[in-house]
Amino acid sequence: MITLKTSFECETAHRLFNVATYSEECRDNIHGHSYKYVVEVARKDGKLNEANMIVDFKLLKQTIKQFEKKYDHSVIIKHDDPLCKPLLENCKKVNVVDDNPTAEWMVSAFPKELNALFDENHLEIEVVSLEIAETTGNIAVWRK
Repeated sequence: MITLKTSFECETAHRLFNVATYSEECRDNIHGHSYKYVVEVARKDGKLNEANMIVDFKLLKQTIKQFEKKYDHSVIIKHDDPLCKPLLENCKKVNVVDDNPTAEWMVSAFPKELNALFDENHLEIEVVSLEIAETTGNIAVWRK
């Protein structure tokens, strides 16, 4: 299988709410990371397109930019976190989710979101792997 990889960085804050297994820094504070993403894609049909490509890198990057705009300089917070309502009332970019926004949650949820954007933009590709580095050396990986 032939694949393409592209990468980008995104500054995002989160809080891991109400679970004793998280360190105090993560559990008790909204905090941010300079997340580094590596997105690997393949054509849905497994073949190259008529231009002998998986997808034009420019189209791939334009589509991923839509995803990046949603999460860059935003906060991701669980719906039942008591800070959710004040954040929604006072901040412009708040992404409310059903689970604690761990790196593992992000790496498992974001391929679906990226694939939906690829479909909306008629790219005929899908995510086959996603890496999200929360810090240097600490990387969550999802593979199809």
